[in-house]
Amino acid sequence: FLRNFQFMEVEEPSNTSPDYIQELMETVSVDPEPLTTVERPNIIAIMNESYADLSILGDFKTSVPYMSFYQSLIPDTIHGNLSVSVLGGGTCNSEFEFLTGLTTAFLPSGVMVYQQYINDPLDSIATILKQQGYKTVAFHPGKPDSWRRDKIYPLLGFDTFLTEKDMEDPTYMREAYVTDSSNYQEVIKLFEEKGDSKLFLFNVTIQNHGGYQLNTVDIPKWVSLRGGIGRYPETEQYLSIMHASDQALKELITYFEGVDEPTMIVFFGDHQPSVESEFIEKLLGQPLDTLDMETVQKRYQVPFFIWANYDIEPAYYENISANYLSTLALETAGVELPAYNQYLARLQPSLPMINALGYADAAGQYHYFSEETPETELLEQYKVVQYNYLFGGHNRLNELYAVNYDSE
Repeated sequence: FLRNFQFMEVEEPSNTSPDYIQELMETVSVDPEPLTTVERPNIIAIMNESYADLSILGDFKTSVPYMSFYQSLIPDTIHGNLSVSVLGGGTCNSEFEFLTGLTTAFLPSGVMVYQQYINDPLDSIATILKQQGYKTVAFHPGKPDSWRRDKIYPLLGFDTFLTEKDMEDPTYMREAYVTDSSNYQEVIKLFEEKGDSKLFLFNVTIQNHGGYQLNTVDIPKWVSLRGGIGRYPETEQYLSIMHASDQALKELITYFEGVDEPTMIVFFGDHQPSVESEFIEKLLGQPLDTLDMETVQKRYQVPFFIWANYDIEPAYYENISANYLSTLALETAGVELPAYNQYLARLQPSLPMINALGYADAAGQYHYFSEETPETELLEQYKVVQYNYLFGGHNRLNELYAVNYDSE
């Protein structure tokens, strides 16, 4: 309780009046054009544990490619670099930003949102899709109470939450974690059992979880560092399980390529792994305590893509933050957007990335929140809207966050 107490008080913005928030929403009241002609595809969102491409930090060579299928897949997808607010842990904050379209940038440093702030029903991508006829399922092959997910997911609008204990015969890697391959077999099973309903499935994997000193006997292919970069056993274990993750991703995509029913997959990492600091410093070419803002932000970038088994227009995002990704997914799926998500869709080009460290402007320049920039006003407006969304109480404008709001 005492550890959590420091995170409970969130500073209220100077102007949180409902009239002011309505004014902000009026500037974005026109629904954006859908990015597809396919109506209401199934949507499978996969947040893959510690999924990252470390080459974003610097070049290195390996004995075998470890992300070859991913690399072959992305030209036909909407893809790019996703900025998150955590590094090496704090998975729940990345999923919170994705599911709600909110950012931890406006919350106290060190907060874990699932543990501090969510105790009542809260709108999310799950509620938006449920209002449009989707069956909503969350699946994580771990413990039900991890990050309070057993309490949080029902509050975020999921009809069902399945965990490791619901799997019939899962396989494990490093004697501890359900493999991505086994995880995806469960995803396929849930898809095949969904009936006639459209499905929104949110899946958080666990195979690539740290630490990277566990037993390696069941890792199918070992990936070694090459080119005189030195031996870093944690990094090599991480790259080896990423190789297995890549093969499992191929299995998943191959299955859905053969599915007739329109289905979209949103795939992203939750954060970069925690491996040897010396290896990271070698890639970056400097000590970690000397990094400037732009270089530090590289450590908070992970890959993302949106793939579909029907035609979508490929696109590349040099930098987009996790709070915008669910809106991009909804746009791509062609479903109706609440006013709040319309707001995010209009905000993103001007403020393309915001995380707990700072933000980027439309020119790609990074800034600290303490800086006064042309984006400062946009940040303050966003902070007001988010405060109403998360802490509005009796003044909360519920109709902004839903497509079919019923005041009764």
